[in-house]
Amino acid sequence: MPIRQKTLFETDGVKVRLSHYGASADMAPHTHGYTQLSWLLAGELAEQHGRHDIEVLGPSLGIKPADCRHANRYGRDGSLILSVNVEEDRLPGLLGQAGLDWGWARQREQRDGRDPVPALAALLAAGGEEAGWALNDLVARAFAAPADARDATPVWIDRVREQLREEENELDLEAVAAQAGVHRVHLSRSFARHVGMAPSLYRTRVRLARALRGLMEGQSAADAAYAAGFSDQAHLNRWIKRETGFAPRRLSRLLAA
Repeated sequence: MPIRQKTLFETDGVKVRLSHYGASADMAPHTHGYTQLSWLLAGELAEQHGRHDIEVLGPSLGIKPADCRHANRYGRDGSLILSVNVEEDRLPGLLGQAGLDWGWARQREQRDGRDPVPALAALLAAGGEEAGWALNDLVARAFAAPADARDATPVWIDRVREQLREEENELDLEAVAAQAGVHRVHLSRSFARHVGMAPSLYRTRVRLARALRGLMEGQSAADAAYAAGFSDQAHLNRWIKRETGFAPRRLSRLLAA
């Protein structure tokens, strides 16, 4: 079966992979020795487990507990899938729960109508501090509940938002969660419900705004990227394009004084 696969991020007991499965390919019944969370980013697929056969046609999350026997059929144009593979002893710490059930569910969009999973995948691929936060945000999103419009934003979320906005150095996820008095998964889940985006994406958008300000004030792209906390100019350029829809040079020309 044609497959292209890249490990985007790996830490103790957790591996994040981006995989493209070939057109109309089949995968025979098999099991994994780890729990797997899978996001369908592009294409279609069908998955069979026991007497159940689910067709997945859009952005969706699939959950497969360890040793869950399943088979897959991929769409006529193939399937692009982001997966998080979690060893059993890491489940409680990473997910904040255990005993997951098999199944697929369509993913909710953010308030702006965009699916944040591709952006989180980009943060994971970039590595560095953002990757650890993005992994946590991705997992927390898998079990997120929508916010009630009547819900008041907890004070601790405002404090976390201030930390993400003001602190220019690296932030330790465990330390921020401990300071807030919550589990790190609960932190990401609640932050996304009340703010409308995951903490890692919020922090990156803050940095993007900081870099754009530098560009508008005459900094070079490389200096603006460094000052805002991006790994390099190319990293900044990708986020400008993703968030504004304009290539950096085009944006600079449009806004030239």
